[in-house]
Amino acid sequence: MLVYFAGPDVFRPDYQEIRGKLAQLAFARGIYPLFPGEAILKGASEIVEFNLMLLRKADGVVANLNPFRGQEPDSGTIFECGYAFANGKWVIGYLSDRRDLLSKLRQWDQGPGPSDNVCRDGSFVEDFRQPVNIMPALTALSICGDAEEAIEAAAAMKAKPST
Repeated sequence: MLVYFAGPDVFRPDYQEIRGKLAQLAFARGIYPLFPGEAILKGASEIVEFNLMLLRKADGVVANLNPFRGQEPDSGTIFECGYAFANGKWVIGYLSDRRDLLSKLRQWDQGPGPSDNVCRDGSFVEDFRQPVNIMPALTALSICGDAEEAIEAAAAMKAKPST
């Protein structure tokens, strides 16, 4: 089974170490991992085309949905999840803080107050009791607490027929 690993880890200085640990966990469960950043590519267009090719090849996606550069998951990761879903692939996310989004945003200095749903900038926060925006939350098969749990869930997909 081929699984694409989406997430902002590719931007971290210890990406090779993170990638190695994820690959080890995947191989131990009979999963062949596909990672962005595997090839030496020149320019943005080549990177996009390569990652889209990997997504098309994959049976599913394991996505790191932890906040990156702000309060929400990485926008590239969210795009990859949506692309995979639109192409009939399953998506399993992982997120260390699975409290509902409204609760998390209330702790942010620009977030809503303790008894409302409106951020300081006037934007409304939906209260659907999901750990991330409803689009990734409700289209993912599950949102696990960490990468290892997500890889376990992905391994369980091997027994299920393809969509």
